[in-house]
Amino acid sequence: MKILKIAFKNINSLRGEHKIDFTKEPFLQNSLFAITGPTGSGKTTILDVISLALFNQVPRLGKMSTTEVLKKGAILTRNQSDAFAEITYQCKDGIFASKWEISTNRNGNLRDYHMEIANVTGNTLLDLKKSDVPTKNEELIGLNYDQFIKSVVLAQGEFAKFLQVPKKERGALLEKITGTEIYRRIGQEVFLKHKERAKEIDAKRAKIETYKEQLLEEAVFAEKQQEAEKLATEKKQLQQELERLAKELDLKNKLQKEENELKQTVQQLESFALQKEKFDTEKGEALKRHQEVQLFGEELNQWQSLQNKLKDKKQEISVASEVLQQAKKQRETLTVRFKETFQLAVTPDNFLEKVTAYKNRIRTLITERSTIAATYKTTKTHIETLAKPLKLTASVSNLTAFQEELEIQERENSAAYQKLKQQFDLANQSVEDLQNKLQQKLRLIRQAEKAHRDLENQKSKLQEQQNELKKLQTQSADLPDKLSKLKSEIELKEAQLEAKQNKLEVEQLQKQLEDFRRDLKPDEACPLCGALHHPFAAHLPLEENGLKKAVSLLEQELKILNKSFTEHQTALKQFTQQSSDLQQRIQVGTAHVKTVQSEFTTQFKTVLKEIEENDFTVLENMLEKQEQDLAAAKKLQDTRSLYANLKVQTQELQTLIDSGIEKKKAITGLFKGENFEQEIGEAETSWNSNEQNAAQQNQLLKAAEETSETLKIENEKISSDLLSKLKPKGYDAIEAAIAIRLNATQAQAWAHENQELENQLLRLKTLRNKLVEEIKTLADAADEIPLEELQEQQKIKAAALTENEKLAGEITRTILNQKQYLKWIFDLKTQIDKELKDSEHWLILKDLIGDSKGDKFNDFAQDLTLAQLLQLANKRLTHLTDRYRIDQPTDDEDDSLVAIDEHMGGQRRSIKTLSGGETFILSLALALALSDLASRNIEINSLFIDEGFGTLDPETLDQTLDTLEVLQAESSKMIGVISHVDSLKERIATQIQLTQNGQGYSSLKVV
Repeated sequence: MKILKIAFKNINSLRGEHKIDFTKEPFLQNSLFAITGPTGSGKTTILDVISLALFNQVPRLGKMSTTEVLKKGAILTRNQSDAFAEITYQCKDGIFASKWEISTNRNGNLRDYHMEIANVTGNTLLDLKKSDVPTKNEELIGLNYDQFIKSVVLAQGEFAKFLQVPKKERGALLEKITGTEIYRRIGQEVFLKHKERAKEIDAKRAKIETYKEQLLEEAVFAEKQQEAEKLATEKKQLQQELERLAKELDLKNKLQKEENELKQTVQQLESFALQKEKFDTEKGEALKRHQEVQLFGEELNQWQSLQNKLKDKKQEISVASEVLQQAKKQRETLTVRFKETFQLAVTPDNFLEKVTAYKNRIRTLITERSTIAATYKTTKTHIETLAKPLKLTASVSNLTAFQEELEIQERENSAAYQKLKQQFDLANQSVEDLQNKLQQKLRLIRQAEKAHRDLENQKSKLQEQQNELKKLQTQSADLPDKLSKLKSEIELKEAQLEAKQNKLEVEQLQKQLEDFRRDLKPDEACPLCGALHHPFAAHLPLEENGLKKAVSLLEQELKILNKSFTEHQTALKQFTQQSSDLQQRIQVGTAHVKTVQSEFTTQFKTVLKEIEENDFTVLENMLEKQEQDLAAAKKLQDTRSLYANLKVQTQELQTLIDSGIEKKKAITGLFKGENFEQEIGEAETSWNSNEQNAAQQNQLLKAAEETSETLKIENEKISSDLLSKLKPKGYDAIEAAIAIRLNATQAQAWAHENQELENQLLRLKTLRNKLVEEIKTLADAADEIPLEELQEQQKIKAAALTENEKLAGEITRTILNQKQYLKWIFDLKTQIDKELKDSEHWLILKDLIGDSKGDKFNDFAQDLTLAQLLQLANKRLTHLTDRYRIDQPTDDEDDSLVAIDEHMGGQRRSIKTLSGGETFILSLALALALSDLASRNIEINSLFIDEGFGTLDPETLDQTLDTLEVLQAESSKMIGVISHVDSLKERIATQIQLTQNGQGYSSLKVV
């Protein structure tokens, strides 16, 4: 993995947008570069940008979120609204760009952060959620966050401490540096897993002991088994005896049941015999006689049907005769009605001819009168429509009064018209021409009024703009002086703030040095100078004075002044712009008013004199009055012809009234009723209906008389034949035979009742004989022991069986419990054996690596890690120095790491005895080794070494830089050295320089 580009904006103190391109000069010629700048200028911010863009984490702050950014006040530069961090890197899958960004909304609140990855090679944006971006970067790079930080950022400072601490502290520090806490957790998990398994096995063993306490002794258990066998034999004998008794009792019960059934059968047989005897007495003879007569049932039914038909025909003849008499009476009534109402003498022979001629005559008169009435109505409506504009008070219905009022109004109208005719000289010109001229003049006057009103409005608006301009000039008059005064105050405050900040920075640097002195211990080498004595360590710095508060106060005052200056400056710009706009509008408006004034005079010159002499409203009212008078003249002129037309129409209406009266008299002379069509129709319908009914009844009477004669002949023949058959049976009259007959329902019911009684008697006799035979057979097979004695024996045996089963159940439960306990004990022992075998490896692991704190396996793993780390470090040392190798101490040596001095014949000495420069070289080798260990098979082509060069003497520094140059050349790695050592700046030509501006911000420059 190789870093190609870094881009960021507003991260920590680096305000604005910055970009570092390692694929361009000067990095192409020099892949070893320095990141330089004073303390607090933001050197490590570049490392923060890398980890933030890749993993959304910062080494000093952990995972970032909107809440964390707000809470810690980190990442986003002070007073800025947005920030981003972007890194472009190359890996085995291609070139990718990973970006992290955050911004504020319009209310000044932070939005949630956003992350994305782009495939630069394919020029595509990967479809990922922001939470998936760190995982995708891990997949592409091949390292997680912790591995990446250890591989890319060399923790030289941590290893400087690591070299000299005792073994116990060294293990904890190595665990922290390498991130191998997993081994301690593994040891603890092994211990807990073994403890859980042992606890489970102990619980099963405790159960076994509990079950053993419930077991019976073997002799007692054998005795219980013998008792169970004896009870089983007794139970079998009791069950056999109970079965025998049950059979005997069943036989006895069956015999008793059969005897009871025989008794009931005999009783039923006697009952049905009595019912049969009663039926024969009460119904039998009548049923027999009915069945005898029923042999001639069809002939009897036929004779009865003929009697009914003869009776019906007799009734029909009587009814028809009566209806014919009523029809004759109705004809006489209708003849009188036609005579009185219609003046017609009608008979059945002349009715149609006379009535038809009469209807035609009357209808002709009615039609003629209706035509006159319709014409009258139309003419009357037409007159009313014509007269409506005249607003006459008399109604057309009162024609005489209407004509008189019409004549009076005509005279008045003529007089008014003559007056207007003289006023407007209508003899020489038409009303229409005068109206057109007047309307044109009125239209011109109204246009002039609107144009004059618009002109006055423009003049008023122009005056308002001039007043507003004067007001703006007054308001902005003192703004230049205020701005000049504010600028002077700002320059003074900025100078004061810069002086305070410089002084504060010096004190902070002094304080950092004193803080470092607190960590020095007697007889331990100073990391900076290597001295063992620290005479200034006890001199602590003075408490912080009020510089910070003063700086903060000055910053606030400066912020307020800048804000006020900006507001005044903005106000002045706005006033100037507004004044310029107003002046331009006033100039344009003045010219426009002059133009409109000139156009008004030209356009309305024909009426200008009248306008000047009169007010617009007065002039307009005068013209409108003339227009109204002309309209009245036109109306009077049109009305003159209307009067002549109305006279003709009223005369025609009077003629129609006279004709209608004559027609009404003619109709009244022929018809005395109210509604001719209704009354003639009803009378004609009644006559025709009555005549038709009389004819129908006459036909019915004739047909009934003929049918009656035919039925009488047929009746005589059937009666003679039927009597010849009935007399031998003892019936002298047909009516006597019919009287003997039962109705069909009753005859059927009696016959069914008789058959049922005979069937029941037969069934009961058969059942009685069968029961007698069965009782004899059962009595021969039954025992002589009484039923009660057999029931008592059965009760005793059943009680004995119940007691037997109760005792057997108790013993069986005891035996089953014994067997169940034995099975549970066997199963638990089997489980324990299996679990002991399955957890044998946990016991072995516990003995080897497990303990409650995880120290055993952790110590073992740290020894292996340390051995591997020292092996890689010694490999790196061969490129840094040929003098020293690092080794673990033996049992008789100091428990700090040992330096093997090859220049002294392989002498082993404590690293505590090395100088600061020598210690730095060894710690650098360890840091490079950790990078090799963390990256494993992943090729890392970008390294950053953070501080530590201040402890090196010039010769060692040169040697170290030579080593780094060799390392860079051999591996083609890009190596960045973070330091503020001046000699280092001189030695490394390519630099990323960071400079503070005194306001808490820094700038970045690549040289």
